[in-house]
Amino acid sequence: MSNQVESTIGGLDGQPFIRHRPAGEAAIKPLMLLKENGGKVYIQDNADALCQKLFALRNIPIGGDINTAYALDETLRYGAYHTGQELNILIKANAAALSDGAPLTSAGDGTLKGGTVDNAVAYVIGDIDNSSNGAAVPHTARIA
Repeated sequence: MSNQVESTIGGLDGQPFIRHRPAGEAAIKPLMLLKENGGKVYIQDNADALCQKLFALRNIPIGGDINTAYALDETLRYGAYHTGQELNILIKANAAALSDGAPLTSAGDGTLKGGTVDNAVAYVIGDIDNSSNGAAVPHTARIA
């Protein structure tokens, strides 16, 4: 069972800075790791990349949940997180088991997987084993 917390908004008192930009592609879902390019937001598609800590948030105006994808060019809400903040992320489908405190890196598809401290985006909070699950799962992490 995964630990889950709700991503918060604000930009003050340790909260992430909330940004709004058009989705540069369809199928971006909340909790995905993102990148900015040319004024739009895309799924972080570079595996093991040293990247910004940008994560998609729920599409509140349409009442979306974590399974509701943004449409192409729809205004996408995302958070710019900083070290020590906790949030839900997506663990890659069929990812190897991870122990509490393990470093996480970009899996190249908006999800995170086990990695090294050198390219850590976050650290897993609590143990998780998604090795026999063909779908990405939400889990709590702390930003590196």
